[in-house]
Amino acid sequence: MADAMVTARMSPEKKEAGNRMLEQLGTNASQAVNRLYDYVLEKKELPFFEQRERRKYTQEEIAEAIAWVDSIPRLPVNNRFAEMTNAEIKYERLKSRGYFDDWGTR
Repeated sequence: MADAMVTARMSPEKKEAGNRMLEQLGTNASQAVNRLYDYVLEKKELPFFEQRERRKYTQEEIAEAIAWVDSIPRLPVNNRFAEMTNAEIKYERLKSRGYFDDWGTR
């Protein structure tokens, strides 16, 4: 006889409906959970989540994707921030708002 318990939280409505369905299927919550654990221990996977296999791309598909990205025209960047680092841009924006008036330059 098993003596350990597993606890799960769900709405009372779901529990009642689930217990009714399990009864119609000839089982109960304890048996269903035990079967789930047996499956997981044996297979090392869940029985109800689809295993998604990542698609393998061919070298030709990768080359086509790279060529497509490279074909996108680049817009010229003609503003005072074009040659600045992100830190420099942040500093300039804060400075323009008056945060560094008495601090001087970096």
